[in-house]
Amino acid sequence: MRMQPEDKPLISVLMGVYYHKQSVDLLQRSIVSILKQSYSDFEFLICDDGSTKEAIQLIDKFARNDQRIRLIRPGGKYNLAEKLNVCLAQSKGRLIARMDDDDYSNPYRIEKQTACLREHPEIDFIGSNISIWNGKMFTGKSMFPEYPEVKDFLFRQPFAHPSMMFRKEALLAVDGYSEKPYCVLCEDYDLLLRLYAAGYKGMNQQEILLDYTVLETVHNKRKMRHRWNEAVTRYIRFRELGLLPENLLYVLKPLAVGMLPVPLLGKLKKLLVKYRTELRQDAFD
Repeated sequence: MRMQPEDKPLISVLMGVYYHKQSVDLLQRSIVSILKQSYSDFEFLICDDGSTKEAIQLIDKFARNDQRIRLIRPGGKYNLAEKLNVCLAQSKGRLIARMDDDDYSNPYRIEKQTACLREHPEIDFIGSNISIWNGKMFTGKSMFPEYPEVKDFLFRQPFAHPSMMFRKEALLAVDGYSEKPYCVLCEDYDLLLRLYAAGYKGMNQQEILLDYTVLETVHNKRKMRHRWNEAVTRYIRFRELGLLPENLLYVLKPLAVGMLPVPLLGKLKKLLVKYRTELRQDAFD
């Protein structure tokens, strides 16, 4: 059902860009997927810092041709959390949508998420299921619980961050993304745990609204310092949520996984995705 004009708030789409891939095709695909949304009442804040010359030229071209794009170049070396906070501070929308620079949003994503938040005033942020794209073909999908609980964060994050939309007041209430060093590359996990700790509630729409890119050329095993960051984040936030000490082993999970050989880790990830997909499908049979 199409929303009436009075039900169409301004949406702020936030994208932090540090694009260094050889081709700008994925970046173009990502930006176009937002500009061609069925829901047109949005502003598109792109914070670009440190991208290649080709990526900069492409973003500049889009910004010149579409007034909905607000291009921000702060200068210096900004990580993703800092870029998103810059965008959040300048945003004008009541709802905040996330987007990464190499993913693809379903043409109806913003419309569907906006409608869902309107219909569920008790929900403060929303995500969706996602398909996995390797740059050439779809290799799988991730299905998330419809109404994640705190316990769902123990094993993995039960949301896909680039698929999410938030009520702006919820983000501001927890001071946005943490810029602490231990949150680098797990700023989304930290944010969501803080939102839950503050009493906010989230949900996932049970349909695929985003194609999440994991390139075959990417070395999928994270550096150990980033795994250490996640372990520290888990310890701090789990303690705040009263999940310790009984769930201490889950704090150590990213470090333990980091010790596995890359080929074995890849196989385990594929098996886990397949198992979760089958499990979610069985629930609807």
